[in-house]
Amino acid sequence: MRMTESFASTAAALAPVLWAIGTIEMQQIRKHVLPWIEEQRRQYSEAVVAMSEASDEESWDQARGRWALAQRWWREALPPFGLYFLWAYLSIGMVMCTVTALRWLSENGGGGADPGKAQFIYWSLASAFLFITLVPMWFVWRDLEGWRKYVRRSGKVLVDLEAQVRARVEAPHTTNSVSGDPPRS
Repeated sequence: MRMTESFASTAAALAPVLWAIGTIEMQQIRKHVLPWIEEQRRQYSEAVVAMSEASDEESWDQARGRWALAQRWWREALPPFGLYFLWAYLSIGMVMCTVTALRWLSENGGGGADPGKAQFIYWSLASAFLFITLVPMWFVWRDLEGWRKYVRRSGKVLVDLEAQVRARVEAPHTTNSVSGDPPRS
């Protein structure tokens, strides 16, 4: 296989179309992921409230159940996150394909090609493709990173709250056994 003018022209025309379709699909994935992130935040918030209000074995069990439910995030998240990373990989590939084809066409064009204009077109298109590719990737990364940090903070809060609840729930048992009374069941 070798680079020809018709091949480079076809690649330079086809790759942006595929890239544009991928960008639109990525926006659809983001629209699916954002409500899911909000639902996860709600579940973690409910778990924190339940854990902080737990005062007996039953409420403690309910709080742990809410926490366990919030920790099952990966089951729903895996397909959209997998599609995001696939899109990022393919999008970068399409940008590189287009940039390479345009570069080759600008350097090896017909005898009357103006190198200055060819370079201007090449760098303008390459910069635009990179910008348009990286901005949606940054937004999705920002959303996911903010969610990941929220989950990490919530997990730490829940661990601390669980220790406090354990102390509250087990305190009456310890107090009663010290005073000689049988522990409550």
